[in-house]
This record gives sequence, C-alpha cells and structure tokens, in this order.
Amino acid sequence: MRRLIQALCALLLVLATAAGPGPAAAEPVTSAPVEIDLQYRRGLEALRVGQLDQAEAAALAILGPQPLNLNGRQLLGLVKARRGDLVGAVLEFDRVLAKDPKFVQAREERAVLLARLGRQGRARADLDALRARAAECGRACPPDLRKAVSRVEAALVAVRPAANL
Repeated sequence: MRRLIQALCALLLVLATAAGPGPAAAEPVTSAPVEIDLQYRRGLEALRVGQLDQAEAAALAILGPQPLNLNGRQLLGLVKARRGDLVGAVLEFDRVLAKDPKFVQAREERAVLLARLGRQGRARADLDALRARAAECGRACPPDLRKAVSRVEAALVAVRPAANL
C-alpha cells in the first residue's frame, strides 16, 4: 500500500511539474506525442540512476492516456525487473511483443529474464527470433540488435552451470 501511495504521489508530482503554470495546466500532460517521449526519457533516466518510483510514475503517466503505448510498457517492465518482479516484467514484455514482435529491447529483456527464471526454451526462442532478425538485415542491422543477441547468449550460458548442480 505504501508503494502504491508513493507511486501515485510521484505521478502527481510529475504531472504537476510538467504542466507548468497557466490555463494549459488543466489539460492532460501526456496527450501529445512530444510529452509522451519526454516522459519516456525522464523515466529511463530515473531508472538509470535507481529512482524506481519516479521511473514507474513516468511509465504510468504514459500508460494512463495510452494503455497500449509500447515504450510505456517497456519502461514499466524494466522497473518491475529492477524491483525483482521478474514474472511481472516478463508479462509487460509479452504485451509489448504481442503488439510489435520486432521490438528488439523488449525481446532482449524478456529473453534474459526467462533465462533467469529457468525457462530456457522460451529464452532460446527469443534468441532465435533475434538471430533471424539479424540475418535479415545483415550489415545494416542497428548496433543494439547485435548487442541484444550477445546479451541473451550470455544469459543462457550463465544459467547452464546452475542447472547442472
């Protein structure tokens, strides 16, 4: 209950700060794509410095007016993963990938979490999807795709010794 109250307070603070003074303050802050992008960048920065409540508030500010927003779902998944709610994080990444199967970061994060949860089959399926995408684009692939493949491979290797104990 305390976390929920903190998250709501942080959300209200973010919304009030972003609205600024004047008559426009009554309008929803995250209705414009520019504001949603700003909230997403703020959320990622908060996540980077470990301010999980602020990152979650940014994700919720995005998802309030746009519940299917992929960046908002991705950010919420990252927050849940950082808090140790691996299953909840996987569910958020599932939602993202249901809407956009080519969302590299969501597939990468989901695969790494699945490997940590001992679900190597699903993690390998995500790795195969990432590899197939890399094969499609060849040298024109974005750098984050190759990094994602390497990170998932490393996650799968890291869980092997534990599985053999």
